[in-house]
Amino acid sequence: MHITGSFVDNIRCGFKKNHHKWEPNFQLIQTDFGVVRVFDTKENKPVIINVPDGPNVIEHQLDLITSLSKNFRIVCFEFPGLGFSYPNAKFDYSFDIASKLIINILDVLKIDRAALAFSCSNGFYAIKAAQEFPDRIHRLFLSQTPSTHAMEEWTKHSIPGPLKVPIVGQLINAVSEKKFAKIWYHYALPKNTDGTLYQDTAIKTLKSGGCFCLSSLVQGLQREITQTLALENIPTTLIWGGKDFTHRNTDKNSILEHIPNCEIIEFADCGHFPELEQTEKYVKLLNERF
Repeated sequence: MHITGSFVDNIRCGFKKNHHKWEPNFQLIQTDFGVVRVFDTKENKPVIINVPDGPNVIEHQLDLITSLSKNFRIVCFEFPGLGFSYPNAKFDYSFDIASKLIINILDVLKIDRAALAFSCSNGFYAIKAAQEFPDRIHRLFLSQTPSTHAMEEWTKHSIPGPLKVPIVGQLINAVSEKKFAKIWYHYALPKNTDGTLYQDTAIKTLKSGGCFCLSSLVQGLQREITQTLALENIPTTLIWGGKDFTHRNTDKNSILEHIPNCEIIEFADCGHFPELEQTEKYVKLLNERF
């Protein structure tokens, strides 16, 4: 039986108060797994669901949303444990629960089918959702998502050991999440890139009552490493930032272990966030593939 420490985050998030003002398109929706913050453009167009890769939050995605919304209805939400989406006891960061959350959100918003534009570890949730609910998910656009085994190796070298220890990790995370957020952009963006705007947006969110439950996410992924992810009939494109220092030793082709027919396209000059660093190029690609 696995010891889980995510209850620590559930307790501390229960005491958080939101001090942030949002634009009209933001809303908080009640799901089976906690209250989730959503930005919805609400047009009657084909739907793309997008999620930020923590410590990024919806505010980091706004330029991307604006560009994509010319041809699509964009629903961008923060997974529980990120930003202003606070997890409840049912959300355990597993592939199964996260995929059910995605469908839960589609149901709440009365969306029949959607494409998913997810990045990094969130890409595993997208693959699982498409695998389990192929009638609801018809296309995947992934960024910086390798195989689960490659991600396991990445975690070994990139995540501090104490964060992987249940309860201990959550307690460290609670007092250090602003520090982690600042450090992350230094390594995730290409060298000589000014990450100040990324950092400032993330820190503002945390100071305003947001969360970044990195430890619970990492521990959740560790428990899932033996899970089977296999997708064949859902068209998938992986966009890979070639100057992502955090993934300098990661094989982008490892995703073929899960999706044998995945199209892999490298953005050579991008770091960890190709959809944000080269938004125009990314949006053009999605328009061509959709």
